[in-house]
Amino acid sequence: MGDLVPVLLAGGVGVRLWPASRESYPKQLLNVAGEGTLLQQAATRALGAAKADHIVTVTTETHYFQVADQLGDLDRGLVRHVIAEPTGRNTAAAVAVAAFYAAGAFDDPILWVAPADAYITEIGGLVAAVRRATAAAMDGRLVTFGMTPRDASPEFGYVRAGNALAGLEGVAAVAGFVEKPPRAEAERLIAAGGVYWNSGMFVFRAQRFLAELARVAPDVHAAARAAFDSATPGKTPLRMSREAYAAIPSLPVDKAVMERSDSLAVVPVDLGWSDVGNWQRLWEVSAKDSEANVAQGDVILERASGNLVRAEGRLVALAGVRDLVVVETADAVLVADRGDSDGIKAIVERLKAAGRPEATAHLTERRPWGTFAVLLEGARYKIKEITMKPGARLSLQMHHHRSEHWVVIEGTAKVTCGEEVRLMGENESTFIPLGAHHRLENPGKVTLRIIEVQSGSYVGEDDIVRLEDTYGRTA
Repeated sequence: MGDLVPVLLAGGVGVRLWPASRESYPKQLLNVAGEGTLLQQAATRALGAAKADHIVTVTTETHYFQVADQLGDLDRGLVRHVIAEPTGRNTAAAVAVAAFYAAGAFDDPILWVAPADAYITEIGGLVAAVRRATAAAMDGRLVTFGMTPRDASPEFGYVRAGNALAGLEGVAAVAGFVEKPPRAEAERLIAAGGVYWNSGMFVFRAQRFLAELARVAPDVHAAARAAFDSATPGKTPLRMSREAYAAIPSLPVDKAVMERSDSLAVVPVDLGWSDVGNWQRLWEVSAKDSEANVAQGDVILERASGNLVRAEGRLVALAGVRDLVVVETADAVLVADRGDSDGIKAIVERLKAAGRPEATAHLTERRPWGTFAVLLEGARYKIKEITMKPGARLSLQMHHHRSEHWVVIEGTAKVTCGEEVRLMGENESTFIPLGAHHRLENPGKVTLRIIEVQSGSYVGEDDIVRLEDTYGRTA
């Protein structure tokens, strides 16, 4: 038997959990249910079946440093095998590249592919289900997991279980797939029995998957192979050519392979699974008070029932209302019917169409070295609070359109400006002239906090020319 290699897919966005989840910081990186973020929960489940240095994570270049930080907080070995997609090309591309990678890094690997943004309560049942799926994968099957449906949801695809497979306990042949049916059809399917939510979780031998991909979707196989070959081997993360990766057809792995294969199997399970794809699903899996409310943060409820309330920075109070979702963030407040996920998606689309930053980014933005938050912005100026991890550093950079003032609030700063290098303590300040080559570093053992005042004709984040960068970023 080959190595079991969990593959965590951490590239989703989670639009229907706006304004908490945004492109710059999507739902798998959030602590929304259970202990730790959804990514950390997925990694913890994977650690129950494999060693840290046998786990592969596929994420985007944009989110790599955030993902690496969260994985490293659990176990540094989890950061050893990370693939950074230069652009999103759906799950067929992600799984194919992960299969090529695993086939070269491990001994005849059996991949357990799992989305990193799902929520599961029955961990013991999951371990047993993976064991059954692994036996089927050794028999040459491509295995999907069918989750017992809790309702006739039109949000999910369904998989039909056929006859039990001889010699494989708890494993059945796949009789067919149904792609997100209308609610009435889903009700009929469930009433007939033998149908399950298609979870997006799979188990198969890497080489078997690649062979089937080459047979049923040769264009995806060839483009994924070319993209994988464009990477420099032995680097962490694995980075591929943007042009080569963008050439991979954008397809879900279900459409590219699973629905076209004649070697499928399904493991039906009831794991308390949820994709936590919208506020309604999050409310369903969260702990509730006596009035069925879910409250996170500084929340006061009076004669309110069935609500989900998330306060990130201010007091939020509700009185005399029911079945709402109320989410407060630094730059946006959402009030909606708890079940109206389509309305929330439409709001995000309207914000994007209007070019509003709230559609995709939070006021506090995360970088490899720490975070920054915009405190105030106007014509020709911007004021930011910057927090920097111990030992971290900004790129050596310059700006064409702005100068900067830095004031140290906490910690010790090492400042390079032109040829001068100096240390600054609390309450000390410095001026960075327009065009000057400069860098900020934290040489200390505690977090560095500074206030930055930018002034100039343009204060956008894209006015950065990176001359040298520890984290491999370019201008």
